[in-house]
Amino acid sequence: MENLNLNEKSIIYYLKQYKVRKQLKFYPETNSTNDVAKQLCREGKGKGVLVAVDFQLAGKGRQGRSFYSPKGKGIYFSAVYELNQNNKNLELISSAAGLAVRDTLYNIFNLDAKIKWPNDIFVDGKKICGILCEVVNEGNTPKYVVVGIGLNVEKTEFPAELEYIATSIGNVYSGGVELDHNEILVDIVNNLDRYIIRSGLITGGDCSEIVSRLKAHSSIIGEMVRVHTNDAEYDAKVLDIDENGALVVKGPMDIHTITSGEVQRIV
Repeated sequence: MENLNLNEKSIIYYLKQYKVRKQLKFYPETNSTNDVAKQLCREGKGKGVLVAVDFQLAGKGRQGRSFYSPKGKGIYFSAVYELNQNNKNLELISSAAGLAVRDTLYNIFNLDAKIKWPNDIFVDGKKICGILCEVVNEGNTPKYVVVGIGLNVEKTEFPAELEYIATSIGNVYSGGVELDHNEILVDIVNNLDRYIIRSGLITGGDCSEIVSRLKAHSSIIGEMVRVHTNDAEYDAKVLDIDENGALVVKGPMDIHTITSGEVQRIV
């Protein structure tokens, strides 16, 4: 394909090649793909939606952070998954999304990416991808989950505040595979479908293989970390990831199971 940056025609081409059924909404730019996707959900138009852009004016990260989203340098998209009354394993969706990105980086570029719980993707100790999952309710019941992904693709000179903590495929990959943003995006979406839909994750299926893969590709199991939750901050050793995707750590006094929050590796 001539245009390797994100464009509607090429995304549609690869969606057909991968036999991925999605309702594509492509924009040259927007504030946040998650915000667009959530609005479509609220309007009853979210089923099967894939929102993709080449440039985010206000990319969103976890814990209210921003995500650096320069034009032509990465892929930024949100995929919507409809939930049902038997919703289960919702806590695992975020980590499963991390696995989807990890698999694409390994299968296409042979990059040994690691997952920092719950879903940040690192290569050579630097963050290459951010993931933000948000649930949209209908009444008081979860109706959709929006999986937002921002992946740094092209070789990039990052701003000073990101220079030593962020990287991209182009910064670490020296092989001969073209950095086709469109194929990379669709490959990740295909992996998302595999983990979230075809594995039965959101319908109560057996998620033991997903958890096993999360453990195998974790960057922090066995490491000392600083844990930040809504009501506490402490140092702990990471022991495990449990069957629900929660992090099991040994703090100063007790063993804790963490379902939400942040951890930072202590160097």
